[in-house]
Amino acid sequence: KNQFSEVFDFEKINQPLQVRNRRRGDRFQPLGMRGEKKLKDFFIDAKVPKKLRDQIPILVSGDEILWVVGYRMSDRFKVTDSTRRKLAVSFMKRDA
Repeated sequence: KNQFSEVFDFEKINQPLQVRNRRRGDRFQPLGMRGEKKLKDFFIDAKVPKKLRDQIPILVSGDEILWVVGYRMSDRFKVTDSTRRKLAVSFMKRDA
């Protein structure tokens, strides 16, 4: 596992999955947090430079963020002891 690979609880996901860039008002529940956080605030706290924020892929299920690729997945889709099926997702970083 690396920062570009993640495993999710398949049964919590609404399909189809999509990859998109950030949108105004995006919120998610970062892994390990109890409440939601604005994606903008997450990027600020993670010290992601402004010029890179629009280049980071966001994996979504409907309107819900599953994963800010390379940074953090959503706590809502994490694998738990009751997970029966998993979905592994990987991204490859391409050099510009």
